[in-house]
Amino acid sequence: MRRDLVDGVMVRRAQRTIHFLALGCPKNRVDTEVLAGFAARAGLGIVGEPARADVIVVNTCSFIESAREESIAALLDMARFKRDGRCRLLVAAGCLAQRYGAELAAELPEVDAFLGTAELARLGDVLERKTDRVLVGPAAHYLQRAGTPRFLEPGAPSAYVKIADGCSRRCAFCAIPAIRGPERSRPIDEIVAEASLLAAAGVVELNLVAQDTSAYGCDLGGGADLVALARALEAVDGVRWIRLLYLYPDGVPDALLEAMAGSEKLVPYLDVPIQHASAAVLRRMRRGHGPAALERLVARARRIVPGAFLRTAVLVGHPGETASDFDALLAFVRAAAFHHLGAFRYSAEEGTASPRSGAPVPKRASYDRWRRVMGAQRTIARRLNRAMVGTEIDVLVEGVDDDRGYVLCGRHRGQAPEVDGVTYLVSCQARRGDIVRARVIDSSDHDLVAEPL
Repeated sequence: MRRDLVDGVMVRRAQRTIHFLALGCPKNRVDTEVLAGFAARAGLGIVGEPARADVIVVNTCSFIESAREESIAALLDMARFKRDGRCRLLVAAGCLAQRYGAELAAELPEVDAFLGTAELARLGDVLERKTDRVLVGPAAHYLQRAGTPRFLEPGAPSAYVKIADGCSRRCAFCAIPAIRGPERSRPIDEIVAEASLLAAAGVVELNLVAQDTSAYGCDLGGGADLVALARALEAVDGVRWIRLLYLYPDGVPDALLEAMAGSEKLVPYLDVPIQHASAAVLRRMRRGHGPAALERLVARARRIVPGAFLRTAVLVGHPGETASDFDALLAFVRAAAFHHLGAFRYSAEEGTASPRSGAPVPKRASYDRWRRVMGAQRTIARRLNRAMVGTEIDVLVEGVDDDRGYVLCGRHRGQAPEVDGVTYLVSCQARRGDIVRARVIDSSDHDLVAEPL
């Protein structure tokens, strides 16, 4: 996913300017905002167009093969502003630089510096060319702090809050522990301090993210866990919605569901990537549970949190996945009826165990399975959205829709930013950041249309 960080710093005449491009997940988005914070602290003006920038920073992703290809393509695209524009420094930051910095330095002479995930605070040194071209340290040495500068789009009503970094699980297909290091949780008081600053800036929705959000606090002790964190954040004035993203299936206890059911701020939304539903494939993936545990999780969520919105992600084409394995996944998806689902095709990652776990699935078969599961999900989402017509919802107004300049656009509690579709508000006058009570009058596969009450 590609995002350009928009203007937000008044650019003075003769001031050096910098443009940021964030690729990949919301955790990368937070890192990009931190990099922008360090740039602003160093006196650079942040601009939304690369053609206006003296420095361009691409915060790269390395999660799967397609993400690496997108990152390299973006770097080559930005390099043209060195040839034809005012750019004098092109920086590759983030996961791709962390994992392959030395190799890419030899292959991409267009890129002036490679900045790993543990070295974000040294962006100023990179800008002044006071470092080696490849600046990559141990990933486990970095963790965002309450005082870490961060630049957000001015007036944004929603923000991601990274509550931990790294992952201590060992899923067979995933290279994140090798890129990001083990799980490192931020103390509750630091997260609350950041949330208070965000709320003071007008943010009303906090989206809590980590590589494994459900493992939050396991390395801290002293009663720090996701429930305790959520309760602390509920006390922050100005915060209206708190959303949990990236929960591991084994990490959703009844206590968390009960906290969600009894809260006005913790929205009834569960993002739990199941990855698969075949016992054989889950075993090859080293997920630590079988399909029965996933069935119990879905049932518990709907029993304890009536009306909960469920999101998941699945991975098709894993080595050893047979046609019957895929049929089991497809049957589970149809039975569980997730409101939102993302599907990915397997790619072999260096240093992971999956390539040795079974016969490779042909690319054509992998693509066909991806297409079929997404088609099934489209039918489910269309039905669930249609069932919402006539119901009343709260909508967080995010602004005017770019394609329909007279219509406001926002999201209801069951729609996470950027991935779940939107709600269009007709005949509505409201400001960005308002939460409007509305009635749903129409729906599509992904979006809703509502009018204010």
